[in-house]
Amino acid sequence: MATIRVPGALRLLTANQADVEVDAPTVRAALAALEQKHPGIRGKVMDGDTVKPFIRIYVGADDIGALQGLDTPVTARDEIQIIPAIAGG
Repeated sequence: MATIRVPGALRLLTANQADVEVDAPTVRAALAALEQKHPGIRGKVMDGDTVKPFIRIYVGADDIGALQGLDTPVTARDEIQIIPAIAGG
């Protein structure tokens, strides 16, 4: 199963779990599985059918924007990271 790394800001929605394992062939399916396990988290990451502009998603070290987007394939050994943008100055 692939592992989704959940940022601290969203862990209230995952019962404080930093890592959630999902069985999915793509990033899109992994996020759907995450929503199924932890309802409400999708709305914090997605805007309709796209990733919110201030959220980055990585499979391993690669930003899915440079790959196949939400249709990026995922293997059982992959780590998917949800990274919210940090602003300030």
